[in-house]
Amino acid sequence: MYNMSNKMKKVRILSIDGGGIRGIIPAVVLEYIEKELKRKSGNVDAIIQDYFDMIAGTSTGGILTCFYLHPSRLPAGKAIDLYADNGSKIFKPKGAFLNGLLSLVTSKYPVKGLETALNDTFGNYKLSQASKHSLVTAYDIVNRKSVLFTVPEAKKNPQQRDFSLKDIARATSAAPTYFEPASIKSMDNKVHNLIDGAMFANDPSLCAVVEARKNKYETCDNPTIENIYLVSIGTGKESQSLNPKKASNWGIAGWAVPVVDILMTASPEVVSYQLKQLFEVAGCSDCYERLEPELHKASPEMDDVSKDNIKNLKEAGERYVTQNKVRLDKIVDNLIS
Repeated sequence: MYNMSNKMKKVRILSIDGGGIRGIIPAVVLEYIEKELKRKSGNVDAIIQDYFDMIAGTSTGGILTCFYLHPSRLPAGKAIDLYADNGSKIFKPKGAFLNGLLSLVTSKYPVKGLETALNDTFGNYKLSQASKHSLVTAYDIVNRKSVLFTVPEAKKNPQQRDFSLKDIARATSAAPTYFEPASIKSMDNKVHNLIDGAMFANDPSLCAVVEARKNKYETCDNPTIENIYLVSIGTGKESQSLNPKKASNWGIAGWAVPVVDILMTASPEVVSYQLKQLFEVAGCSDCYERLEPELHKASPEMDDVSKDNIKNLKEAGERYVTQNKVRLDKIVDNLIS
């Protein structure tokens, strides 16, 4: 088994799953990791982006990716506030009557709350201004293809591949049935119509590994599995069962939301298995860290923004930190070394 004490320099990748308001959980875990990075490195100004060469995310993980890459170097704890302070504004129902009457023919939530929160957080900063590599996912519904927002491409081809961070965050989190598709413009004013990247990669870590192979880093160029250290974080394990009797009578309307939830749950399971096998075959299984906090009392619904659930999500993250300090501290040591 590979020993991280063997000081081969690694390309360090952070990957964050999708999951709506459940993004609070990885935000809490990463706040702890950042605090320990400050303490152990002796650098009080250290932030998450200083210790990763690439940050990847899908949906809520894509929003967090934009946050941790923010050119003004935002502290990790502020990401928790982003959700706690804006959750009820982002997932604000259109009204009981409209929700009941129009839920079959329109999105569940208006986009104004989401777009306001993203504008307040990211302003006019562009992806090309990020100091580290990125990978944020979305899906193009016009050209029917996956879209990957990456820093290298944004800098190489700024007119066609560079976008504002708020627009990237809007696109990656445009979950079908929850929000209408995002219509955003690249720097050359070309319009792109996009939806949530969870449709093909709710856990974007495998995409990140493949993307890393194309790029140059301070530690090495075109890294192979042996040259990568990957930390992948979920947004709370889903354990709520679907009733088979009820499901047998569901049509398009009945399956709409469950299908989205299944896509978000099944994708990370498959990706985690694939990556585990890849790292094991390469003889460096210790270089893949998959963190999967339990939801515990928190709701699995990605739009449950009640005060009680916000509290439960924070506690779920804190509980994971408390129960896994040895493992998290080892990750911190590896990142610093």
